[in-house]
Amino acid sequence: MKFLKWFLFILMAIVGIYMLMCVLGPKNLNTTRSTTIKAAPAMVFNQINNLKKWDAWSPWNDMDSSMVIKYGAKYEGKGGQYTWKGDPSLTGSGDMLITESIKNEKTAVTMNFHDYETTSFVEFNLKPDGDEVDVEWKMEDKEDLPFIMRGMMLVLGQKSTLKKNFDDGLAALKSSAEKRAKGEYDGFMIKPVEVKEKHFIMNRQEVAMENISQFYATNLGSLFGKVQKNGIEMSGKPCGLFFKWDEANGKTDMAAAIPVAEKLWIADASSLDLPEANTLQIDFYGDFSGTAKAHYAMEDYLKDHGLFNNPPIIEEYLTDPAEEPDPSKWLTKIIYYVSK
Repeated sequence: MKFLKWFLFILMAIVGIYMLMCVLGPKNLNTTRSTTIKAAPAMVFNQINNLKKWDAWSPWNDMDSSMVIKYGAKYEGKGGQYTWKGDPSLTGSGDMLITESIKNEKTAVTMNFHDYETTSFVEFNLKPDGDEVDVEWKMEDKEDLPFIMRGMMLVLGQKSTLKKNFDDGLAALKSSAEKRAKGEYDGFMIKPVEVKEKHFIMNRQEVAMENISQFYATNLGSLFGKVQKNGIEMSGKPCGLFFKWDEANGKTDMAAAIPVAEKLWIADASSLDLPEANTLQIDFYGDFSGTAKAHYAMEDYLKDHGLFNNPPIIEEYLTDPAEEPDPSKWLTKIIYYVSK
């Protein structure tokens, strides 16, 4: 009987302590954090407003290697959405929807956490200040936490953890945006270059993407033979010219081309003359098949700076694989003609 009394006393004490912790614990997980980034607002906004770009700075993507993300048909701007599913003890599962998007100013997101059957409203607010931009990231829960859960949230330090997660995410966003301000996108330095008039002889056609290598093998050798036969002076290395890239249908309107010193015409080949113009250029090192990443970086640069590409896009293959067996040393110059 005495043991039972002590047991009940201890149990009541534990319950009392936990109730006190519930009183002291967080009423909700509402969190607001901010930072200042030395970059144009577009360089920040475009990484927030496009859900696919969250992978580069979101603090939760590296936290759970098992997490699987599925993007909706739209993933940028109002109506953009994705779902995620991960370890229940880490990121859990849920869905996200962009509900408001004001260019270079604000992105609002609704997040539904399936494991806890809760909803949170997230906002990113950008305020330019000279050559910097103040970025605020805030989250508000739709409902307050049940009283009985507040003690557990206090023990787990959940609100402090959220603040750290937000700070880590903002730090990663700041690092990425400030690199963009210096011309570095996803590890590639993008350089504005004014080029002189260019001339090409080429074979152009619509090609299935999986046949691009075969198309080059057939046509570049043929063009080079014609250059030698006609005593034509080359002004650069063999190139690929891309006039249209149809990802949905797996086709591209492209040409295998040889740059030549002057405007000319030869039998059984087309010619193309490009005027003096402003371009953006990337030096890509690696196997030719890996250039897609550089093109995505260039697209981000164009968007951040409000520029448009004027086709064709040029890939100039400066390294001969027959002379350099190491693909990591192959240099491809990627050239975009641009206008505002």
